[in-house]
Amino acid sequence: MLEEKDTYHIQELFENLDISIRELSKISKINEVTLARIRDGKPTHRSTANKLLNSLSTIYGRPFYLRKVEGINVQVNRRLERKTERTKAEPAVA
Repeated sequence: MLEEKDTYHIQELFENLDISIRELSKISKINEVTLARIRDGKPTHRSTANKLLNSLSTIYGRPFYLRKVEGINVQVNRRLERKTERTKAEPAVA
C-alpha cells in the first residue's frame, strides 16, 4: 500500500506497484524499456512522463503530477529554448 504524502519518488511508485512493468507498459502504452529508463532516472519527453503519471494515477487511485514526483528526468526541448531566447532578444517592433 502506498502511503499518502505530498511528494513521491518515481522509484517508490514503481516499487509499490501490484502489477509488472509489462502490464504497466500495456496500460500506459509506453514501451517496457522506456519505463525502465524512466524508473532509472534516464531522460524522457514531458509527454511520455505525463502519460506515465496519468496511468499511475489511475492505478493508485490518486493524482500524480510532475511537480509532485521526484526522480523523473524530463528532457529539455533545446530547440524551443533557443526559439524562446531569440524571441526575448529581438527588439520590440512599434
